[in-house]
Amino acid sequence: MTSLFRPFAILSLAVMPILAQPAPGPRDGWMARVLNLTEAQRTSIQAIREKHRPDLVAHRDKARQAQAALRAALQDPATPEAQLRVLHDKASAARFDLLLAGRAVHQEVQAVLTPEQRGKAAELRAIRQAHRQERLRHFRMAMGMAG
Repeated sequence: MTSLFRPFAILSLAVMPILAQPAPGPRDGWMARVLNLTEAQRTSIQAIREKHRPDLVAHRDKARQAQAALRAALQDPATPEAQLRVLHDKASAARFDLLLAGRAVHQEVQAVLTPEQRGKAAELRAIRQAHRQERLRHFRMAMGMAG
């Protein structure tokens, strides 16, 4: 038992600093590299995201709660249609508010980019969306649904 403990302990200590670092997210590294952002742009974009984070979290939580309330009401056969409509409208409004909050962040970030960077970002978003649709199509086909 002790013969395995020492190598494992050494390996664990060697890996700790790597695991302690935050994993680069899709927005943190590759997009900044592809768009060739300056350090000032990176700092500005990070400040924009930090400024909007509490608002986005609040809108996301509100949307999730409204959707959960609608889902729960839909599961109850005794829920009247009028109440379902009200809950649906609340969930829809909450999702729309979240969409608008995200749009505000997007517009502020776009203002930091050069016209060339905005064009390249739009291309990357289109490619990402096409990949997402292709994965969804494959998933639907695998599940026996219409593609």
